[in-house]
Amino acid sequence: MRKLINFITGIITGIFPLIIAGILGVLIYNELQNLIGIFICVILGLLAIWGGIQIFKIIQRKGIVDFMSVVIASPDLDNLEPTKDSKTQKRTAKELAELNHKNQNIFKGGTLKIFGDWYGEPYQNSLKILSIDYNEEKKQMEIQFSQNTRIIIDEPDHILESPSVLKILSAKRIKLEFQHEKKGSTKQGSYFKNYAVERNRIRTETNIDWIKQKIDATIGQDALIIFN
Repeated sequence: MRKLINFITGIITGIFPLIIAGILGVLIYNELQNLIGIFICVILGLLAIWGGIQIFKIIQRKGIVDFMSVVIASPDLDNLEPTKDSKTQKRTAKELAELNHKNQNIFKGGTLKIFGDWYGEPYQNSLKILSIDYNEEKKQMEIQFSQNTRIIIDEPDHILESPSVLKILSAKRIKLEFQHEKKGSTKQGSYFKNYAVERNRIRTETNIDWIKQKIDATIGQDALIIFN
């Protein structure tokens, strides 16, 4: 059902660039009824087709809800201080680890999204948090999950915790390690995804070999979000 919804919404959303290009093309050609006007309209049409295809592909991977949340999200809201009666609490990396050691952390686990890139299908593959450790000297946090999954986060900052979500708004580097069946085998192998912030982009690296997978990491996204 989800794939059908993504397919239909992908087509509908992907048509919008063509509609906008068509309107602009008519306006431009009314002013430039010559070869230059035709050339501009053709370029607009080609760009609209390319843009529509890219939107369609993104919605097939992420889903319409996640696509729209990126389009309309306001990152500045995450920088607001939680109110006293709010269920959302602002944490330091050290504080979050200490609360976990005492079994007092209010968030227990969920599905992962790193710099906008989902681990598995969106809102699927829920994992339980087993432990959280923080090395002050290295400024490195390690979160151990169920299913032999681990995340290592360098310089985590601006952490928000609630019963339904855990957010780490910024980090220098994140490494996701997990187990999966090896290509052409039933035996489990160790795999990883690396995400490193370099200037104005996210550099990614992976050893996944059983599927051609695009890593949808974006510099404007929160470093880590775990949804319950």
